[in-house]
Amino acid sequence: MDRIAPKEDQAPEPELETSLRKEQKLEMMGALAGFIAHDLNNELTVILGNVGLSLDSIDSDHTLYEGLVEAQQATQRCVEMTRALLNLGQSVKPEMRPVQLDQLLKGTERILRKVLPRSVPTKFAKHTHLPSIMADSNQIQQVIMTLAASASRGMPEESLLEVQAKNGPKYITISISVSSVGRLQENPRRLFTPLSPSKTSYEMGTFGLARDIEIVRAHGGSIDMARDATSVTYRISLPAVSRSDQQAGRSKTLAEGSACVLIADDEGPVRRAAVRILLSKGYNIMEASDGEEAVRVFTDNPDAIDLVFLDVTMPGLSGLEALDQMRLIRPDLKALVASGYPVDVPTAHFLAKPYSPIALVRRIQDVLNSVDDTARVES
Repeated sequence: MDRIAPKEDQAPEPELETSLRKEQKLEMMGALAGFIAHDLNNELTVILGNVGLSLDSIDSDHTLYEGLVEAQQATQRCVEMTRALLNLGQSVKPEMRPVQLDQLLKGTERILRKVLPRSVPTKFAKHTHLPSIMADSNQIQQVIMTLAASASRGMPEESLLEVQAKNGPKYITISISVSSVGRLQENPRRLFTPLSPSKTSYEMGTFGLARDIEIVRAHGGSIDMARDATSVTYRISLPAVSRSDQQAGRSKTLAEGSACVLIADDEGPVRRAAVRILLSKGYNIMEASDGEEAVRVFTDNPDAIDLVFLDVTMPGLSGLEALDQMRLIRPDLKALVASGYPVDVPTAHFLAKPYSPIALVRRIQDVLNSVDDTARVES
């Protein structure tokens, strides 16, 4: 007769196994979010492209103009959400470009007021004429939001959240403070401690900061923190763009091109939107629906094509594999690759999907004017 083990002999489920199952579920959720965000990025690329072209074709007093602008702005907000999903938990290079800090803070305020508990009142200082910064606006916005959430969790319900920015000669400082109402100003001289990933821990106020610190460091900045009995404050320091650099950036115009560009993307609507955008600026265009066709088109026209614009992920031959084959014919071939995933491409310039018409044209011109084909990241 088989012996039945008594209940006390049956070991409980190990905590490690339970922890692993939770981790696997989180990984699956993260992967699913990434797949959804990638597909949405393709659709948003089509919307941004066609809305942008429509706006370019009508006058500002047209009856449809205001509605198209609102559609463009709504689509851009969707872009920010999909990029946040794709960036979640990943170490991603920032997509650096000049960012108007006052506009960034206004957008962040709108989101924070919706996501934070109503018991946490928020106060955003009104800023005008703040300097521009070279930054990935989505990543910096993400840092501000996570710091605000982290700080607010450790304070009483009657706490006040304050976000403000201050100009400096070389750096601008964004402060995120949570304090008991009316108490923050009573202790203006607080000792700020620089934060690094190795110093972050699971204690209140520092959990989850490693990624935020990594993002800010990639921008050439730093994070420090001060805390006392009634408040906690995070400060983000970021390099300001010099006035001469700002003026140089504003003086750039998008001249029409005359180069020949080969566009390869297996998503027909995405490809056709890119074709229409570049045709509207005077470029000569060749098309391919996948990597194999792109290689065939290039092989037949190796001297006529000035630049190839390739989707990274295509069935069969990927964009990067197709580029490798093309460069066996022309090693100096200039290339711009696009993807809905945040990827690091060492062999070509990169453009993140979804992109606007102006972003695509600017990147095409940048690559055509580049001396070498060192990869750069723009949006």
